[in-house]
Amino acid sequence: MASAAQDVFDEHLGVISALRDNYARTEDASAVAGLVRAQQEVAAACSQREEQVKEAIKVLTGRVRTAEREAAYPGEEGAHEQRVAAMSTVAHEARENVDSLNSQLQALQQQRQDIKAQVAALQQKADHIEQIVTEAEPRTRHQLSLYAHVSKITWQFEQRDRVAGTVSSPLRAFDFDPAATPDFEITNTLWDLMGTDS
Repeated sequence: MASAAQDVFDEHLGVISALRDNYARTEDASAVAGLVRAQQEVAAACSQREEQVKEAIKVLTGRVRTAEREAAYPGEEGAHEQRVAAMSTVAHEARENVDSLNSQLQALQQQRQDIKAQVAALQQKADHIEQIVTEAEPRTRHQLSLYAHVSKITWQFEQRDRVAGTVSSPLRAFDFDPAATPDFEITNTLWDLMGTDS
């Protein structure tokens, strides 16, 4: 009986020794401490990563807002169509103005050609008149000189509204108003002064 009790006591004593040995070992505590440190490191890494993700989200949110502002239609609805219509009207008026200016330019070019033709014709007439004058001037001078010698009349051409001058041999003056004296009377008087009837 004593032997059975001793066996139970020894068994309990062995369990107690085993428990004491288990509690006396530091391996589990080290493992737990390692786990705690690992948990703290993971928590710190997660916090750092969370801050990085928050900053990235903040930057991307700003970019999205900027893109939304840039993508938004700048004017009121229908404003683009109104501007296109106004520009079409301006373009149509500009085309009409260009057509009008082209017509005016063509008219001016035609006028310039007509004026050139007129100038050429006038220049041709002037050249012809100059040729006639050049050819006729010596003959006319000779005829006038001969007329002055035969008629003995010196005309006073500065009095354009009068028939005036002098007759030489003997020297006699004459002055008629052609508006008041008939041509026939002036002619007979001049013949008398030249002495053709004497």
